[in-house]
Parts: sequence; C-alpha cells; structure tokens
Amino acid sequence: MDISKKVLVLPNICGIEIDLTGKAIPSIGSSFQPFYNTYVQDSTAKPAYMSPSKATLSEKGNDTEAGMIYEHSLTLQFPNNDPLRVMRIQDYLKVKYIYIKLSNGMVFFFGRNDFYQNAKPKISLTSTEKRTSITYKMKSMLQLGFTNGSFDFNLSEEFPINFFNL
Repeated sequence: MDISKKVLVLPNICGIEIDLTGKAIPSIGSSFQPFYNTYVQDSTAKPAYMSPSKATLSEKGNDTEAGMIYEHSLTLQFPNNDPLRVMRIQDYLKVKYIYIKLSNGMVFFFGRNDFYQNAKPKISLTSTEKRTSITYKMKSMLQLGFTNGSFDFNLSEEFPINFFNL
C-alpha cells in the first residue's frame, strides 16, 4: 500500500441507519479489508432521522501498554417536537449497531469493539424544547471500519460485483 497517495474525496455524513438486532462478523474476503471491516447478518436496520449538518463522528487513539485503544464518538441531533417523540427516542436508546452512510458511498460501521461486539455503545441524551442530541461512545481495540450496511448479502467473491470502493 502506498500511503503517499492523496485521498481525493472528503465525504460528509448523509444518512444513519440504526440496528437493534444484527450480528456483526469480521470480514474475511480480500475485496474488503479483512478483520477491520464488518459483514452484518440478520440485520433489522432502519433509517434514522437526523439533521445531516448536525451529525459528527470522531475517532481518537491512545497508545497503551497493550497497544492502541480507540475512542469512537457519534453525535446526532434532530427536532423532537412531534407526537411520537418518546417512541422515536426510545429506539435510538436501544441501538446495538449504527451504519453511518457517507456521501462517497461508503458506510462506516459503529459498534464493533473487538473481534465480535462484547458491549453496546454508551449513550447520553440531551433534549431541549426544540431538539434532541444523542451521543454514542465506545472504546475499541479496532479503528472504525466499513460495512455495506443493512443491504449486505454476503455474496461470494466469485460474483463479478464489488460493493466497496476500497
């Protein structure tokens, strides 16, 4: 891999899907960077409303004696003054995994903290009369990887299709 090449696209977050039940499996195929990226089985992901300009994702790494530990944080904001407010917020609080869709077609996978997930993200909530802000945080031995979200069919690599632009 040549790390001197320029990255040509600076994507923005353009969509969020939340998954309450999926099963994350580390990728093993060569077309998708093994171990760090994730296939999802039995996904029940559904689109989540949020204000794209108010979504922020961050990743911070710290060196420890055991190696790098990464802290991931995702904050979503959305208007909250409708009759179904409480039910919608409750779904955001039950999250197991989050698919973060980028404007370049890639999908970050938020929620896998080890080879398999062994803890759900920590969640904090702040509301005013106008909007709700939800922050998901987790520590992981892995950097954020990619998935193809809820539309993963886990097709064999013999198929002449590549879902990823890696």
